[in-house]
Amino acid sequence: MTTIRQRLTRKLGLTIGLLIAAGGLAVYLCARTALQGQFDAGLRAKAQALSTLTEQKAGKVEIDFSDENMRSFEMGGRDFFELRLVDGTTVERSRSLGDTSLPVEHGTPEAPVFWNLALPGGQSGRAVGMKFRPNLDGAPQATTPADAILVVASDRGQLDRTLATLQLVLIGCGLVLLVATAWVVPRVMRHELRPLQELADHAARIDAASLSARFPTTGLPGELGAIAARLNELLARLQDSFERERHFSSDVAHEFRTPVAELRSLAELAIKLPDARAADADQETLAIALHLESMLARLLALARGEQGGLPVQRKRVELAAFVRDVCDPFREKARAHELEFKIKAPASAQAETDPVLLRSILRSLVDNAVEYTPRGGTVEVEASTVEDTFTLRVINPVENLDPSDLPHLFERFWRKDAARSSDGHTGLGLSLARTFAEAIGCELSAALVGPARLAVTLTQREPTS
Repeated sequence: MTTIRQRLTRKLGLTIGLLIAAGGLAVYLCARTALQGQFDAGLRAKAQALSTLTEQKAGKVEIDFSDENMRSFEMGGRDFFELRLVDGTTVERSRSLGDTSLPVEHGTPEAPVFWNLALPGGQSGRAVGMKFRPNLDGAPQATTPADAILVVASDRGQLDRTLATLQLVLIGCGLVLLVATAWVVPRVMRHELRPLQELADHAARIDAASLSARFPTTGLPGELGAIAARLNELLARLQDSFERERHFSSDVAHEFRTPVAELRSLAELAIKLPDARAADADQETLAIALHLESMLARLLALARGEQGGLPVQRKRVELAAFVRDVCDPFREKARAHELEFKIKAPASAQAETDPVLLRSILRSLVDNAVEYTPRGGTVEVEASTVEDTFTLRVINPVENLDPSDLPHLFERFWRKDAARSSDGHTGLGLSLARTFAEAIGCELSAALVGPARLAVTLTQREPTS
């Protein structure tokens, strides 16, 4: 598996190599342009000197060689020239040419033409050509000026050797830099990526038993510091989730222990003393079995809801009739507890939702309110709509409930009084109600309103299509 360090090392090495090659090529091209420009400037100076010495006398064009600076054009010299008229007649040529001639290309004195060529001796050279008008020396006014073409060439061997030396120097320096890069880059990458490796090693040591461990955030680069902070937040959530699961497992075991122990006691009693069996033993056994079945059904519903497996079928619901229909089965139990029901739901209130899940939610809220409202209290059930959203609220008096208890109301198996473990309630009603609320796109919340009154509110988060 290719690591980030290996990929970065290769890419950095390739990038630096390309930069070195591009930089060396740029230096070479700039140096060659400068050196060739100096060489061309020297050629042009020689051509201009020869053109200055060229005169037209008595209808003839000739060069005055009195200037001692023209010695390089002698036989065996490194400079060459040839002067011709525009009709191709050769006027003068350097002795260094011998029997050969120079190719003719020309520009103007202001913009001469330069080109590379092979010199008579076979060596490489460079030439300049220009067309000019020789000076008239004492010629009568009626003499017609003649145009001439001058070609001057020089051996460029020294220039080529200089450029070859420059190439070798640049290539050598480039190779040295590449070797240095190949040695330095992996070590720099290893040093700079060491915090990332340490982060990975730290993560490898974390398991389910050490979720309380946290990644160090001090001394890390900015990018890794942000990653470490996010990982710490993730570990905190995982730790909280694992703690909830551990508590849940413990709560399940605790909730099932009592009814299972009761079933075992009834069975052992029936086996040891069959004649002493109580008349209501079967009814008691059935009630325990139904309680266990209810807990299992709710646990399965919670699991499906948390996994998003609850089917939702939305229909139009008349809230006023719906609330009365849900509350009616609890009126007898409310009368037994000397409670009063107050329902406030306008006849025009409607909702687009799943009636089955909504019924289960409202039943859990009303059942919880009837069970825990003190005698003589009032259970209020309200329904309202705003545009396309609806709200249901169940309000009832409570005893011994503090604001710090509100976050625990929707936890599985949570009870304010832990001793009340066999009151017929599974401790899953509000947890299941919140799961169903999320399935139908609603939010279930609890708050204390007024003195010792609990309000549980179901609010639709957004309109449904």
